[in-house]
Amino acid sequence: MKYSWPKFDWVLIICAVLLVSIGLVAIYSATLDENSTEFIRQLQMAGVGAVVFFACSLVDSSFWSRHAAFLYLVMLVLLGSVLLCGTEINGAKRWVSLGSLGNFQPSEIAKLLLLLVIARFMAGSNDGVYGQRPPLVRKFVFAMILVGIPMVMVLKQPDLGTALVTAIVGISIIALGNVPLWWVFSCVGAGGAVIPFILHDYQKQRIMTFLHPEEDLVGSGWNIVQAKIAIGSGGIWGKGLFMGTQNRLKFVPEHHTDFIFTIIGEELGLVGCICVILLLAFLVGRAFQVACAAKSTYACMVAAGIGVFWAVHAMVNIGMTTGVLPVVGSPLPFVSFGGTALITNCAALGILNYLSSRRSC
Repeated sequence: MKYSWPKFDWVLIICAVLLVSIGLVAIYSATLDENSTEFIRQLQMAGVGAVVFFACSLVDSSFWSRHAAFLYLVMLVLLGSVLLCGTEINGAKRWVSLGSLGNFQPSEIAKLLLLLVIARFMAGSNDGVYGQRPPLVRKFVFAMILVGIPMVMVLKQPDLGTALVTAIVGISIIALGNVPLWWVFSCVGAGGAVIPFILHDYQKQRIMTFLHPEEDLVGSGWNIVQAKIAIGSGGIWGKGLFMGTQNRLKFVPEHHTDFIFTIIGEELGLVGCICVILLLAFLVGRAFQVACAAKSTYACMVAAGIGVFWAVHAMVNIGMTTGVLPVVGSPLPFVSFGGTALITNCAALGILNYLSSRRSC
């Protein structure tokens, strides 16, 4: 492994720090009356994330490329540990208990590991990684299998939102590998046709609720309706920090995790929402800018994959919070409560920072 003192991409760092700060304030507001430890835990995880960011900024990108097979094995072991000895919360087995350290969610790390692995495989002999490039059809099929295995394992938890994000990130990188786009769209279409037959009843109910939330305002439609009320009630400037009535009276469930955008909308208003969206857009745009400037196929794919990784999470989270998408459960990058998600985003930020500071890699 090669190490060198990192240079810092301050656009990336400032955007991430501002998002984490907004998230900490929102989590503090969400748990203000509960005498809970979520704020302290998230603050601690932010410190761990800073160390992870610095460490990943030191590591040469070739390290991830050379050890792609090992990373994939680690990913499968992590996802398998959930199925074997995971902790069940709210009917889903997505976490592994670490005792006093809290719960660890392997599927969050799996998304980043899969990104690094698929980029390595699709880069192929373009960077001299393989001695001979495999036929394109075989390469495409094998890449889809690499994406499909962890996706199925996540679906088993069950976690439809994470499974879909995992698939989108992996398929996006495959699409960058000079394969005909109709191959990609055909596989996506086939997968979409299968999904209705593998959904659990509660997942089907979420989709029906998304289409007609008004039919059960105090039942399955409660989350969507209350989230939209909270965001809309904030107006232009918001009600002020710690003054959100929907938040303080606990009308919105999971308002410090999946629905944290409702707190931002209610207490900071449209202005606060736009600021968060712009910060996320700057991060995503910077990732694609790094991808365009990269001089190796692998670096290009990793940077673009990280951009897709953040963009999909943001769109899914904000979309479900505002009623544009069904409720599937997806954290808002750097903002939502969750140590594993925050540390994973910090690792992705560190890898992108390395690629940004060394465009020749």
